[in-house]
Amino acid sequence: MNWAPRVKPIKIRRLYRYARLGIYDDTLLHDVGWELYARCIDIATVADVYRGGPVPCPKCSTKVVRRIDPLFSKGEGGTHEHWFHCSHCTRRLLWRDCRQALRDTPRCFDCRAVLYKEVVLRCACGKTWSQEAYKQSLRTRVLLPCPHCLDLVRRPDPPPVGRTTNNQRSNSELQCPKCQGVALHQNGNIECTVCDYKRRWRDYRKSLKKKDEKLECPSCRYTFRWQAWRKSVRSLRTGNPRPAREFVKKWLRCRTPQQRMIQIDTLLQTLHGRGPLAPLFIDSGEHKIRQMLDDLAAQR
Repeated sequence: MNWAPRVKPIKIRRLYRYARLGIYDDTLLHDVGWELYARCIDIATVADVYRGGPVPCPKCSTKVVRRIDPLFSKGEGGTHEHWFHCSHCTRRLLWRDCRQALRDTPRCFDCRAVLYKEVVLRCACGKTWSQEAYKQSLRTRVLLPCPHCLDLVRRPDPPPVGRTTNNQRSNSELQCPKCQGVALHQNGNIECTVCDYKRRWRDYRKSLKKKDEKLECPSCRYTFRWQAWRKSVRSLRTGNPRPAREFVKKWLRCRTPQQRMIQIDTLLQTLHGRGPLAPLFIDSGEHKIRQMLDDLAAQR
């Protein structure tokens, strides 16, 4: 599982040193830009796996669907059965999307204006929040602005137990962990139709998290382990893949050295503002990366 390496800080410093002199080194721009691009692709890919489920095959990148659906987070309304529509713009939403939009761009809960980031989060209407108070409020509020139209939407009620949707797998595809026969999810339990195996559904889900699932690519027949894949992406996991996605989208549109430099600079400015993200892209310690980004910002 070969993931793109992080970019060396010395290349970034050299690139900015030349840029201050009005020199655009095409070779250096190419190296730094495409290394960041490859890293952003991997970060976005990993984020898609933890959000949607299919795992890319390490050999041919074909999407492999996992058999263990219950693993994916339901804490913030992240699974398919939690889709709902905004009553104002009719866009389809997940509740966690409403939360993530406010983490990316903090807004006032009353007037929905963008907050000023100072020592505290401050709104033009006079309201202020500390960083921790704002995060806590995000976790507990039942009314949040829609990421698209900014009108308030209410957190949907969780679906009743046993409800199925078009996006859910049917219960008949569950496999009994004892005899490998067909099992059903009913009455809060998983019940086998062959050997009478029965277990609480919550306990069954917890046991799946520890199971080292074997995955097989339908195209090249390559087999790999879920836990091995999961371990290999530890340095790529983030709850905020948006900067990586935006760089991927905009980098391919660059045609001149100046445009490439602007996109690299935009990404690094974003990483500077979101400190914990930077070590995912740059190969150094967190303190050294912060110092380098501070130096580049001061010299700009």
